[in-house]
Amino acid sequence: MIPNNLTCLQNILIPNKTFGSNPSKYLHSHLISYSSDEIIIFAGGIVSFDSYYNALSLPVWKEQCGLDRVEFRARGKGKAIIKLFIATIGTDYELASATVELNNSEQFIFECDLSKIENRGLIYTTISPIDDKVVFNGGGWYTYEQPKRDVVLGISVTHFNRKKYVLPAIERVKKNILDNKYFSSKILFTIVDNSKNITKEEANGVNVIPNENTGGSGGFMRGLLHYETNTNATHVLFMDDDASCETESILRAYWILSYALKDNSVVSGSLFMDDRPDFLIEKGAQFDAICKPNCYNYNVADRHSMLVSELGYHPKANYGAWWFFAFPIKSIKNYTFPFFVRGDDIFFGISNDFNYISPIGIACYGENFATKSCPLNMYLDTRNHIINSFYLKNPIKKILKTYKLFYLDALYSHKYETVLAIRLALHHVLGDIDFWFNNYDLSEVRKEINSFVKVEKFHDINMDSINPVFTYKRRRKIVKKLTFNGLLLPMKSKIAYQDFNYCANYDHIFRFKNILYYKPNNNTGYIARVSRVKFFKLLFCLYIDVFKMKRNYKANLTKYENNFGKLTSRDFWIKILKI
Repeated sequence: MIPNNLTCLQNILIPNKTFGSNPSKYLHSHLISYSSDEIIIFAGGIVSFDSYYNALSLPVWKEQCGLDRVEFRARGKGKAIIKLFIATIGTDYELASATVELNNSEQFIFECDLSKIENRGLIYTTISPIDDKVVFNGGGWYTYEQPKRDVVLGISVTHFNRKKYVLPAIERVKKNILDNKYFSSKILFTIVDNSKNITKEEANGVNVIPNENTGGSGGFMRGLLHYETNTNATHVLFMDDDASCETESILRAYWILSYALKDNSVVSGSLFMDDRPDFLIEKGAQFDAICKPNCYNYNVADRHSMLVSELGYHPKANYGAWWFFAFPIKSIKNYTFPFFVRGDDIFFGISNDFNYISPIGIACYGENFATKSCPLNMYLDTRNHIINSFYLKNPIKKILKTYKLFYLDALYSHKYETVLAIRLALHHVLGDIDFWFNNYDLSEVRKEINSFVKVEKFHDINMDSINPVFTYKRRRKIVKKLTFNGLLLPMKSKIAYQDFNYCANYDHIFRFKNILYYKPNNNTGYIARVSRVKFFKLLFCLYIDVFKMKRNYKANLTKYENNFGKLTSRDFWIKILKI
C-alpha cells in the first residue's frame, strides 16, 4: 500500500514497440524477457534501468526541483538483489544494495539522500535474481517532500484533418491519465479542431473547441485562451495532434512543474525521428538568427550518448517547440506572432521569460523536418526567421547570412520554385505591416504560391522507367565554386538521384541536367530540370534582395518594434479567433 502523502515522480517504463524504439532506451539486460506489464529476469540474468526513459536525473530533480530525498519502490515476485547506482560520464558508483522478496504490493527498497551526492549524474537501479527467476511488475521513484505549488495542467492539442492520428491520441490520454481519479481535476484535455470535423462520439468525452483554420498559431492561442479564461488551469501543455509520446511523459512534466524551484519553469520535450526513433532531432534549442538544436542526431539508445545528452554541457535554450511544451500561464507576457505555422513557438519562447527544463524521459516522435521541405514551408521558415531576428534586434549581417543560406541551398539544388517562395516571404516581411493583420489564415498566400509551383510537387515515381544515375564522386571545391557546380561545363543529360532533403548533395548532381528528388518511404518524388538562365537570373535577384534588406533594415526594425505589441496581444487574438 502506497502512503497518500507519497508522490510518484516517475514510473519505470517497460519496453514497447509503440514508437519503434530500441529496448535499450528503456533498459539494459541479460537473460530476460518482457511483455507490456512485466519483466522476467532468469537465473544468472540482470536488468539495469540506466537508460533514457528510466534513469532519475539529478540535473532535473536535485538542481531544478531542489529535492533532497527520493526513494525507489518495486513490486513483483521472487527473491532478488537490487542495487542502487549513480552514473556519471565515464564512471558508475554503487550507492547501496538490498536483498528483497518482491510481492504484489509496491514496497520500499531504497531511500536516496540527493543532498549528500557530490557527483552530477543519473541515479538508477539494477535487479538480479538470487536463486530462481524474478518477475518485475512495476516500480518507480517517489518522494515524501511536498510540491512547491498546486498545478492544474491543461493539455491543448491543435487538430486539422488528421483524425487517424488525433483519435487514437485521445484514447491513449483518456485511458492512461484522464480516467485516473487522482488526475481527473489536475490534468485537463482540450482539442482545438481547426477542421471542425470531430464528432461528439469521436471526442469520447474530451472537450473539443471548433475553430477557424488559423493554423497552429491560432489553434494553440485558442487553447491557451480557453484555459486562461474558462478554467482554473495554472499551466498549459501544447502538443502535436498525434500526441506521439509515452503518456508517462505528461505525468513526469506535471510533477516537474509542481516541484520546480523557479515559478517560470517550463518543460520542453525532446523530439525523435519517427523513421530513426533512437536519434534525437532536438533536446532543447536556441534561436539566434537561425535554429540551433541541442543534441541533434544523438543516439540515446547508446548509453554514453544518453549520458552526454543529459549531463554534458549544452547551450542554454531560449525556446521550446510545440510538439511538447508545458508552461505557466502567469509567466506569459506575450502571445505569439500570427505566423500560421512554423516559428510561432520560437517567438513565444524568445518573447517570454521562461526557465527551460529539457529532461531525458520526456519526448515525442515526429517526421524529420527535412522531408517536409517544400516551397510553402520554406516561405514560412524564411519569414519567421527574419521576423524573429527583428524581435531580437539581430544585426543585419546575421539576418542576411540566414537568408542567403536558405536561398543558395535552394538555388544550387535547382529548386527554382522554392527560391521564388523564399523571395515572396521577403517581399511580405518588408511590405506593409497590415499584411499580418489581414493574412493570419494564409489562404491568399497559398493561392499565390500555388500559382507558380508546377514542378516541385511530389507524385508516384516508377524508378525502373526513370533509371536514375547514382554517383558518389567527390569534386574539388575550387572547381565547384568556379563553375557554379558544373553549370559552366558541358552538362550530362541523364537523371541524377537524390534522397529528398533540404538541399542536394552538390557532388552528386555535378554537371547533371536533371535531378530526381525522391522519398523512398512512399515512392514519391519529382524531377527538377537544370536551367542556366533561371539559375543566373535568380542569382542576380539575390543581390537585389540583399541590397533592399540593407537599405531598409532600420526602417523595418522600427516598423516591427512598433507593432509587435499589437500583433501578439491578447486582444488581437480574441478578435482574430472571434471569441
